[in-house]
This record gives sequence, structure tokens and C-alpha cells, in this order.
Amino acid sequence: MSYWRTTIKPLLDDETGTIHKQAPVRVTLAFPNRYSVGMASLGYQVIYRMFNQEEGVACERAFLPDDVDAFERTGQALPTVETGRDAGDCNLFALSVSFELDLTNIIRTLDVAGLRPLREERGDSDALVMIGGPFTSSNPYPLTPFADIIVIGDGEQIVPVISEALREATSREDFYDLIDGMPGIFLPARHAHEPKWATAPKELLPAYSQIVTPHSELSNMFLVEAQRGCPRPCTFCLARTMYGPNRNNQAQELLDTIPDWVEKVGLVGAALSDFPHTKFVGRTLTDRGIKLGVSSIRADTVDAELAEILKAGGLRTFTVASDAPSERLRRWLKKGITTEDLTKTAHISRDLGFKGVKVYMMIGLGPENDDDITELIEFTKDLAKINRIALGISPFVPKRHTPHFADPFAGVQTIEKRMKRIQKELRTTAELRNVSAKWAWVESVIARGGPEVGMAAYQIYRNESIGAWKKALEEVGWSDEFEANTPSIGLPPGQYESKDVSAHAQGLAI
Repeated sequence: MSYWRTTIKPLLDDETGTIHKQAPVRVTLAFPNRYSVGMASLGYQVIYRMFNQEEGVACERAFLPDDVDAFERTGQALPTVETGRDAGDCNLFALSVSFELDLTNIIRTLDVAGLRPLREERGDSDALVMIGGPFTSSNPYPLTPFADIIVIGDGEQIVPVISEALREATSREDFYDLIDGMPGIFLPARHAHEPKWATAPKELLPAYSQIVTPHSELSNMFLVEAQRGCPRPCTFCLARTMYGPNRNNQAQELLDTIPDWVEKVGLVGAALSDFPHTKFVGRTLTDRGIKLGVSSIRADTVDAELAEILKAGGLRTFTVASDAPSERLRRWLKKGITTEDLTKTAHISRDLGFKGVKVYMMIGLGPENDDDITELIEFTKDLAKINRIALGISPFVPKRHTPHFADPFAGVQTIEKRMKRIQKELRTTAELRNVSAKWAWVESVIARGGPEVGMAAYQIYRNESIGAWKKALEEVGWSDEFEANTPSIGLPPGQYESKDVSAHAQGLAI
């Protein structure tokens, strides 16, 4: 029996909002990860709806199977969700990519869809391959060996341009001619550098879900974007740069996008507690009996009224970000969160009966030392006296388009040593959830790498491991040009102690 009928059709049957359309121009919109992850991506759903709104264009979805090896052994072609047609049988094969570590999954998805992954090996008879999403805005260069078109910035501005070119083009080069020079369009066959990013005008917002499904990681949740961009100056975060100027939507705009049948709503935004209408929208929805989820709340703007609304919406654990282990490092990052803010949040959560507080944290920041880890440990013990505490700890990964572009990665051994100390001293105090230091190193390589990192991924996409990555990077001649840089707490992020370093390493290429 076919994979579509046994695995995909049951998922399709449980969806609300699926679009079924036939048209001359066929687009496959793929997500290089499993269905549950892809269907939790608001951007993915928006692009799906927008392509299907275009005259003469029909868009169907495809996802990487949970067990790719087992799927390949069946000898079947990757099917689309809506009809089960071969995903690679289309005019445009588009991928929406959120995470750097999905680089090998991108290559695998092209492979199982029957498309040659390398751009130079495809011709006019093959589908055009387009890649967009947060990954491309962060760093498009590892994708250049694979993509015909890389979309950088807001997809809302680009889908109509791509659709018109698909309707009119008579060849691959003709298609390139029609879109060349447009904002957000990066053509690796023609361009050496990324273009000006596409920024969607306010009238194309807010973004909101097309499909609601119980099989998403955000089960049965309807997502709506309260704001795009971020007004905060945090130096490590891409949100301010990647999503353009901060654009707040009006309260009624958000409420008007939410269908009457929805039972759970997720408000999406980089700094929702800065959004002026969060309380009104939240209260309106909870008064209607709707469960409420939020993507982020800042500890410095938490108050009892907001916490009460979130609790009425079904929130049981309060989640905030510290992002650095100590006060001095938060100041260095321009985070704007103090020890007092975090303590206040813990008190509010306890007083309102929340089960606990989860605090997101990064370690491995450039000027970090043992004293910063000591402060983290002692402060966590203080918080745990107020309410139950869970720490989500991730290694710091420097990103392009931030002042930290040329910061060194702290190193696997350094991060693992600090994590072991934290685990040892807090094992009876807080619940600890940490991200692998080794995979964070791979992420850091991809986040700042070029085409050679993409080719390293191509060598190992069927058998990915840390060891395979190290060997492949060595074979393509990759080296860490930022390793010798030394950030100092006495200097702004992006400035380094005087050494014999390149312009890159002095933080000039931001």
C-alpha cells in the first residue's frame, strides 16, 4: 500500500483549512522536516495560502518522512499531502527552512523528491528549486550549491513576483530575467552577494494560519502574528534585523482573522509583552473561552494583569528569557532584563498559582567566565525558593547580521565543562534542559559558512554525524576564521581586543 494512503491521508483527513486546487502552474511547497514541525511554522502556512491565491497557480505541500531510510526502501516517490502526486513533478519546488541544522535535510528532501540536489546538475526540464525562510535571511551562502532561487526577507512581497514569472517564463533563463533585481531575490547562478531584503508592506499583514491540525507540535492551535520585527536592541538576536522595522498590527485586525470555530490561539511576535494590544486581545479571547498561547514574554514587562490573562488562557508554566548567565553579560548584550525583573516574575508566577517558571539561557558568550556561571547557579537557587524553576540552556551561536558575527564559538569542551558544573550544582534545585554543545558547533559553522559548508553537507547528508561533519569540513578546506578573536566585556559587542586580525575579525562585516 502507498505511503500516501497509509501515512499522509490520515493526517490530511484531520486537517481544517486545507486548500485543494488544480491549475496549470504546479508548486510543491516542502518543509525539510517531519509534518508536525512544518505545520507549526506560521511562515510556511502563509506561503502555502499565498501561492494558492495566485491565478493559474496551485500549491501542494510535502514533508520529509519521519524515517527517511525506511521510506526510500519502499521505492516510492515523495508524495504531496493534498493529492499524493509526486512532489518533484512540478514547475517550482520550494522549501521553507527555519533552522540551520536542517541543511542536510534540505538536500535529503530534494533527493527523495527525485530532484538532483546540485543546481549545476539540473536543466530546463527539471523543476526550479527555491529556498526561503529564516535560514536564508540569516545566511544564504551554504544554500547556493542547491537553490536556483534564494528568497531573503518577507515572502509576502515575493510570492506574487515568483508566480507572475512562472506564468510567463518560457525557459529557466527567461525566468531569471523576469525576477532578477527584485528585492529579496538571490540567484546563485548570477549573483555573488545577497540582495536588499524584501520587506512586506503593512497592508499584507498580519500573518495567520491556513490549516489547523491536531498533529502539529502546536496541536490544534491557530497562529496569528501580533507584530513583525522587534523594537528591542538585543545584540545577539536576528529578529530586529531579519524581520525589518517593527510593525504592530491593530487589535481588531488580529481578532478578525480568527475563525469562530477556533479553540486555541497562539499569538506570535518577538516581544509580545511590548505589543500594545496583548492584554486586550488576550482578554477578549479568554472571555470567549479560547485557550491562549504566546511565543515570548519579557520579564521586564510582566505584571500581574498580563499573567492573569495568560493563566486564564490555559498557561500553566511561565516562560521568560534571561539569555545570559549574569547581570553584566545581560548588559553587554543590551538585553534590558535585570535580576530584579526575573525575581519579580517568579513572585508573580507563585502568587497566581503557576506551576513554575522556565528561564531560557545561553552560555558560552565571549567574555563569559566562571564568575558568571557562579552567579547563574546562585541566582537559580534563589529563584527556586520562590517557585519551581526549569532552565533551558543553549550554547551561544554567533550569527551573521548581528554585531556578534565575528565572535568566536566558545568551544565544545568549554561549554560541556560549564554545563557539567551547572548540572552538578543544580541537580536538586532546578529542572535542566540543555542543547548539545557539539551540534551547536555545527550550527555555528553553518550560520557563518559559505558554499563550501553546503558542499560538506552534501557529502554527508545520508549519514550525518559530528564525526562526519568534521571530516567533510576538513576535506572541503573549511577553517574557523573567527577562532582567535577575543571579545571583551569592556568593549561593545562586535569590537575585539587589538590583535593581528582581519577586517572580518574586527567586527566590521555585520
